[in-house]
Amino acid sequence: HSTAHSLLAVASLAERGSQPRAADVARRLGVSRAAVSMQVKNLREHGLVRLGKDNRLSLSRDGTDLVARIASKREVFKAFLHEVLGVDSKVAEQDACKIEHLVSEESGAALVRFIHFLHSEDDVSTDFVDRFKHATADCPPDATCPLCREVCLLQLADDARPRKVPTE
Repeated sequence: HSTAHSLLAVASLAERGSQPRAADVARRLGVSRAAVSMQVKNLREHGLVRLGKDNRLSLSRDGTDLVARIASKREVFKAFLHEVLGVDSKVAEQDACKIEHLVSEESGAALVRFIHFLHSEDDVSTDFVDRFKHATADCPPDATCPLCREVCLLQLADDARPRKVPTE
C-alpha cells in the first residue's frame, strides 16, 4: 500500500515539472522523511525509482509501468463504485484506492469489460442498468441472506448513512 502511494506521489510531483526529493514526497503523503527514505531504499532495490546525484527521484521504466497499472485500476474501480453502483464520489475514491492494491490485472480487465457493456447501447445492458437503479434489497428483520452470512451489510450501510435532521 505505501509502495503504491510513494510511487504515485513521485509520479504526480514529477508531472509538475521537476523531479521531487524525498522531503517533497513526505510532505505530499503526510509522513516523516525517515519513512519516505526507507520506502525509497526499498523502491530502489526493486528497480522502481532512481535517485539522482542531487537526491531527486525519478521513476524507472518498471516504476512508470507500475504507476500506470495502479492508476488505471483505481480509475476503473472508482467508476464502477460511483457511476455503476451509485456510491458517493468521495467514498468511491477512498475505496478504489484501497481496492487497487489488492486486485489483479485480470479482475481489473474483467471489470472494464463489464463497465463497457453497461455503457453500451445494447438493449440488454440498458435494461439491466435501469432495473439495477430501481432494485432494492431488503432482508427480513433479524435475518441475513446467504451473501452477508453473519451481519447484514445493507443494515450496516443504512446505519452509517448520515441522517437528515428535521427542520421546523
